[in-house]
Amino acid sequence: MKKASFFIVLGLAVLLLFGCAGGGGGLLGGISEKPVDTWFVELLDKYVSQYERKAHFLIKISVNATNDGYDAMAVDVEGEELQDIEVTFDFDKDKVKELKIKKGNEYEYILTGEFYDGDSKPKDLMFGSYTNSKDSNDKGVWFAVRKDSSYLTGVSTDEGYSLEELEDIIKRLIEETTHERSVEIDLSELMK
Repeated sequence: MKKASFFIVLGLAVLLLFGCAGGGGGLLGGISEKPVDTWFVELLDKYVSQYERKAHFLIKISVNATNDGYDAMAVDVEGEELQDIEVTFDFDKDKVKELKIKKGNEYEYILTGEFYDGDSKPKDLMFGSYTNSKDSNDKGVWFAVRKDSSYLTGVSTDEGYSLEELEDIIKRLIEETTHERSVEIDLSELMK
């Protein structure tokens, strides 16, 4: 009996280790569920030292049926898929390897960057740079926060940060990645 129990425990440990059980969240295999959610994605263009809003999207990310990648789609505020926008998402080890957002011949934004992991979901943030394959001059930085993030409420809470604090975080990330000394952004439009 002891021998059978040992092999059962050993078998479960191996399954969990390689991500075959528990939703693919294993230590050595499976797909990270960190980016799974609906994200508010904002693209910012640079004008002198001021970064201004270029475009924004709601992107829903889920683990695909084979548990080896992600499904992504652009959605409206009700969560319904926007049929005219194609989205793909590739993520590994806290790196956004590529988030591609394409609408016919209008644009094909290619976003790359990092996932900044907070202590709780509202603090999670993705940030990086983007280019538009349809227009080589169309490039800038982007960030993403979860749709239900307290960043977007405009007021500080015990669970998260305010919009003003998000501005400060984005400014610091822009300055660190572009080596600019001082940048300005205004995210107040997010609340309208």
